[in-house]
Amino acid sequence: MEKIRNFVNRHNTISLILMLGVVIPLCFSCSRIGEDTLNELLPPEDTTDTTSPGTVDTDTQAQVEEPSGLETLTFTIDATNTETWAYFSFASGDVVEIEDAENSEAWDIGFQATKVKLNGGTSGTGMGSVIMLTETTFEAVTEAPADGYKADTDDTLAIVHGSGNGWYIYTGPPTHQILPLEDRVFVLKAADGTFAKVQFLGYYKDNENKEEGRHITFKYVHQPDGSHNF
Repeated sequence: MEKIRNFVNRHNTISLILMLGVVIPLCFSCSRIGEDTLNELLPPEDTTDTTSPGTVDTDTQAQVEEPSGLETLTFTIDATNTETWAYFSFASGDVVEIEDAENSEAWDIGFQATKVKLNGGTSGTGMGSVIMLTETTFEAVTEAPADGYKADTDDTLAIVHGSGNGWYIYTGPPTHQILPLEDRVFVLKAADGTFAKVQFLGYYKDNENKEEGRHITFKYVHQPDGSHNF
């Protein structure tokens, strides 16, 4: 019986040794496969840039000027009374009633028939002045010039009166029409020193048929924050 037990033990020992001889090299082989060939077996790493398309480099972004977003407004003012002036305020976007124009800063620009005056110089106590830009378009003027502005004086209005001198031409006979000069844009300083750009569009209540004159239509953009940007 003792001989049988010894035989079984030897047989189990030999079997264990043989099993370890197979398993251990196999584990080493797996280890070598993992180190040497794992990268070849796996798909290549995705190097696609996943940055959001909307992301902008901050340095580049700082150099791009954002649109001002200011609204272009159109207004028609009744300037039919040749004895008094009709006054307009950019801040309110409307006609204002003024009793003492020379001592009031509540208005920016005044109209009487074809004449236009500003709240500055000899016409008022404000900072009103203007520079006339020629051979340009309203849309092309995106910034108020730094200098070159003129105010009303005793000798002349800053927006000069007379055909071809300021904002209009007079056609003479037989039509006798007042027509705005389309290539002229006026950049104004308002009474408070803020900037506006103005272009005159018509002189008639019915501009299509040129009827009922002394109703001046103009479009404008007013920059209320004091900057030069339109």
